[in-house]
Amino acid sequence: MIIITGHGKFASGLKSSLNLIVGDYEFIKIVDFTEDKTPEKLKEEIKYLVKSCVDKKIYIFTDLGGGTPHKVSTELALENRDIEVFCGTNLPMLVESVMMISLDCEIDIDLIKETGINSIKPKKKMIEFCEEGI
Repeated sequence: MIIITGHGKFASGLKSSLNLIVGDYEFIKIVDFTEDKTPEKLKEEIKYLVKSCVDKKIYIFTDLGGGTPHKVSTELALENRDIEVFCGTNLPMLVESVMMISLDCEIDIDLIKETGINSIKPKKKMIEFCEEGI
């Protein structure tokens, strides 16, 4: 299972983009941390999703390291060895992760980290654009 969480509508925005790129998968869940939600409520919502996933690895993708969604997710990971937490999440990391899980593979943590970092590095050569996209 993949859980995406972050400040504001970070999670729902990424999920919307993922749906367009890779399709809508049941194993992707979102929890937005909006201004009307307390940290305790956020933790309850994530914990509920974690409890619903039995015998599978859970990957939680957060926006900012040290922010409330990351802190809450890390606390849950300390209680459950089947949880891995990522911070600084970007769309390429999620696309790669979804493709791995959709092929019944565990997420390669090193590859996802590399994907995230490489997707924000400036490219030395120009990307050629065409009518259909990149």
